[in-house]
Amino acid sequence: MEADGGSQSMRKSHAQRDEEGMTAVIEFLTAFVLFLMIVTAFLSLAQLTLGPYDSTTDRLDHSAVAGLTILTDSQGWFTPIVDEERDTDNSTTEWHLIPAEQLAEGDVLPGLANPDGALDIEKIQALSNVTESQLAEGIGLDSRINLRLIMTVIESNNPLRTGMVIFDDGTSREKSRDSASASRVFPMSDELVRVTLEVHDAVRTYSEIEISEFMPRPANGGPEWIELYNPNGFAVDMKGWGLERTTQGYGSASVLFEEGTLPGGERAILSGDLNSQDIGNASWSTDVSSSGLLGYGAIEGLGDLNGKLVLTRASTDTSLVSTVMDIEWDQTWNLSSGQSLVLIGEDPSSAESWNLAATPTPGD
Repeated sequence: MEADGGSQSMRKSHAQRDEEGMTAVIEFLTAFVLFLMIVTAFLSLAQLTLGPYDSTTDRLDHSAVAGLTILTDSQGWFTPIVDEERDTDNSTTEWHLIPAEQLAEGDVLPGLANPDGALDIEKIQALSNVTESQLAEGIGLDSRINLRLIMTVIESNNPLRTGMVIFDDGTSREKSRDSASASRVFPMSDELVRVTLEVHDAVRTYSEIEISEFMPRPANGGPEWIELYNPNGFAVDMKGWGLERTTQGYGSASVLFEEGTLPGGERAILSGDLNSQDIGNASWSTDVSSSGLLGYGAIEGLGDLNGKLVLTRASTDTSLVSTVMDIEWDQTWNLSSGQSLVLIGEDPSSAESWNLAATPTPGD
């Protein structure tokens, strides 16, 4: 009887311990679930308060790496757009052979690689036919992201080329809040070139062009003309650019360009009579006689002895018009018939910044 009582007591003790253990497990699981609920509620509240996590820096890092990869691993392509539709039947990888004005009328990816994976010097040179916006769109950058592209020779058999910057243009990231960059080194002929792509959120600034030479007093009844120069690496979309002139006794006239592309390092000629105009090596030319801006023969546009000429740019987003260059000449400049004015200084409003050229060089 005593043995049976002891056995029953032991069974009760084991059952009690099992029950206590089960209670402890249940309490632990309940506490753990409660902890998870608290953490989840906290994270939800934090996201509701702060908004979803969006790392601008990570986004820019990805854009820099991805954009540089597309630019340097691809041979590129050009697809014409006809009647607002992509003409894929006439697409070509030889985008670098397409003129700037034609590139502006289609989709372009200005890839820099040759079939062997090295940099193609002809394609690098052809970047002068592409605007910064075209490059950004071609390599897939978000419209809010701007870029600067730099290419530097880091190794060459010619010591004079080592360290030479062979391309540098785009929007500076100096005023950006966030930015990122990516670099890769590639062979180019017998040299090594570092390609660096900077991307950032600074406001894109327009690339400035300049009046480099103009003819206000042509000899023998020839046309008046103005030469524009693009000193940048990328091409400039001429839409929104304009010229205004004021001439004593002849009032004012102006012209606003709605199309056209001026390649980097190239010149354009505006003439009072394009049929008789020497355009030299200008890559772009147009007749503006109908606007009254420039004269021809007995018709005077720019003043012979005094006048004012202003280069302007209208914003594509607003109605604001900015003055880029303001030139005003008078009799003290001693301008003679057949002489052109060639920009040699940095202050276009000063006579000292202009050279009187007895042998004009339009387009050269």
